[in-house]
Amino acid sequence: MAADTPTPSSVLHERLLARLRLRHLKLIDALAAHSHLRRAAEAIHISQPAATQMLQEVEGLLDTPLFERHARGMRITEAGRLLALHARMVIDAMQVASDGLAALAAQETRALRIGAIEAAIASVLQPALNLLHAKHPKLRLFIEEGNIERLTIGLRAGAFDAVLLRQPARVPDAHRFVPLRSDEVVVIAGIGHPAVQRKRLRLRDLAESRWVLPPAHFAVRQVMEAAWAAERIVPRPHAIQVLTPQLVRALLSQPDVVVPVPRTVLDQLDRAAVAELPLRMNAPIAPLGILYRSDNEVGPLPLLVDFLVAQARKKP
Repeated sequence: MAADTPTPSSVLHERLLARLRLRHLKLIDALAAHSHLRRAAEAIHISQPAATQMLQEVEGLLDTPLFERHARGMRITEAGRLLALHARMVIDAMQVASDGLAALAAQETRALRIGAIEAAIASVLQPALNLLHAKHPKLRLFIEEGNIERLTIGLRAGAFDAVLLRQPARVPDAHRFVPLRSDEVVVIAGIGHPAVQRKRLRLRDLAESRWVLPPAHFAVRQVMEAAWAAERIVPRPHAIQVLTPQLVRALLSQPDVVVPVPRTVLDQLDRAAVAELPLRMNAPIAPLGILYRSDNEVGPLPLLVDFLVAQARKKP
């Protein structure tokens, strides 16, 4: 179905604005969830022939297949995955709008929908939630964890009022980022690692250790790559690479494993089982903070921002 010449973005945009309907997005979202046309049709209460026609309409608008059929259902394409992500954001944004309108009709304060990466939940929100509720008992929050891509797309689509993440390289137009927590890279190991007993270390002293590393596009990895290059070191990677703190804890029980992490992640770990190695890294990374649209500085959001800023100033 794909055209010989790719359709320009401006043309696709005009087609979507003119002919795409919310029912199309509901179907794409359901197909991404169920990978089966009949089950997706049942989930949104339409017939299978109607679902088939709607999918053909969307693929015709985009000049590209969104799903590939196989014997046991449907396999989503890369284009389908991209559209499904945005479809979910639009559906979430409609839910936020519905909740807000219902709250206004009932003369209630609408709930704020806040997205956050895991590090921000642990180091910014978790320490503040009880005091926040005590100080602003009528402030209602719906908090959802997600990765940076989902959160930023959701913020642009209106699915979130604000997101807590690392400071972006470029703050989008008509948005504001307020830093709340500085951060830096540290290297950690389990208490059984021989380097834990040292008073001072260099990276080359960890040549025999196995490193659990984040992907190349992560700030922590980029900091470590620069440090290794400066000392002409090639690290020894662990066979298992994970990011989740709970799984990192499991690997750190092995006596030769080291992990570079943001200090905000170290704060989440059991300090009785994990030690920060005495490396003089001097490796700051982008701070954690709150990002929101500058035209949303009304209603309950400023209360949350002001509270988090006040809490951040209390931290050493």
